[in-house]
Amino acid sequence: MKYEVKKLENKNIQITMDIDHEEWESLVDNSYNKNKGKYKLEGFRAGKAPRKMIEKAYGTEVFFEDAISEGFNKHYMEILDKEPQIDPIDSPELRVTKLDATGITIVAEIPVKPEVKLGKYTGLKVNVQPKEITDADVEEELKRVQIQNTRLVDKDGEVASGDVANIDFKGSVNGEYFEGGSAEGFDLEIGSHSFIDNFEDQLIGLKAGDTKDVLVKFPENYQAENLAGKDAKFECKVNAVKTKVLPEINDELASNVSEFETLAEYKEHIKEHLAEHAKEDAKIKTENEILDKIINGMTVEIPEIMLTRELDAMMQDMEYRLMYQGATLEQYASYVGKTVEQIREERKAEAVKSVKIRLALQVILKNEKIEVLEKDVDEYIENITKRMNKSAEEYKKSMTDERLNYIKNEILMNKLLEFLVENNK
Repeated sequence: MKYEVKKLENKNIQITMDIDHEEWESLVDNSYNKNKGKYKLEGFRAGKAPRKMIEKAYGTEVFFEDAISEGFNKHYMEILDKEPQIDPIDSPELRVTKLDATGITIVAEIPVKPEVKLGKYTGLKVNVQPKEITDADVEEELKRVQIQNTRLVDKDGEVASGDVANIDFKGSVNGEYFEGGSAEGFDLEIGSHSFIDNFEDQLIGLKAGDTKDVLVKFPENYQAENLAGKDAKFECKVNAVKTKVLPEINDELASNVSEFETLAEYKEHIKEHLAEHAKEDAKIKTENEILDKIINGMTVEIPEIMLTRELDAMMQDMEYRLMYQGATLEQYASYVGKTVEQIREERKAEAVKSVKIRLALQVILKNEKIEVLEKDVDEYIENITKRMNKSAEEYKKSMTDERLNYIKNEILMNKLLEFLVENNK
């Protein structure tokens, strides 16, 4: 077998492969032996018909497709070993340009990883300071904790905005009850706008034991198409009215929500905790600013296939996250007044940036010879098993190859980002 490698104008690589007649005949014969059982000929048991008879009945090219695939794949891997500069990013597209008594010529066009020209990736000026934590920040966090620990207390009197009404309800459209439109003992915060239209407002003024037909209209873009834009009636009964009572911010609250006995100690803890978060936020912002500067200084032409795959992965991730929330991508698109294709197009710039970052980091990893050592993996496992109260040996025994690869990739990325932060201040 002889081959020739050529770079095309579209940046793809073309491999022209010449297979002589003797090898081609052997490939076709192999294809016949593998596939002869698929063809039925009168007078022959399945798999017993001679090759010439099958070719006569089904055409001389009946075994060519499999033979071409087998011959190309066999030599393709050999060529990639000999030509390390060829870095495929997708399957080759094959065509036959010659098939005669001398053999066969197969031409393959291969999309390859693009050439990346990096600018500076060290010595860049990046200056991100962690946010200074003030007393106001501590008070804001305390307020959040206070709200989290709100108690609901039964209230004698009418439902008011901000109260929680415990209700039974049953919804119908044109006199027919619909699925998912009823519940018993449901706590609804008045003014939360968690129910459609002005449902919550119509409960204001009712008392425990009161009933009322609440009339609403479903939005035109409502996710349940059978209800979208329709008028509905909800038969409601108020079981109880509850009001929110905030706890006082004092030593008692501190001891109830933390390991500290006094508010002063708890405040100090909050300040330290917020400072740690601020430090982590600054670290992430620093890394992002460095990456932005690196990709702004790089030159690369991203192949369409790479961009398409990145967008596919992003849209699939979005679809999975919506699925966990009980919605579909189409429903979300309808809710925001767009098509799925418009959402995909809007994320194109994000996909381009993601591909650029990945390509740039691969070059830096290679240039700086950053790699994961066995001791790095051992240290990583030691740290996580301490938190799990499990021995490192136990963890290693239960670890799959997939998990090991995930750990190695995370370590590699951490080492790379540490390198970039240390060398760009």
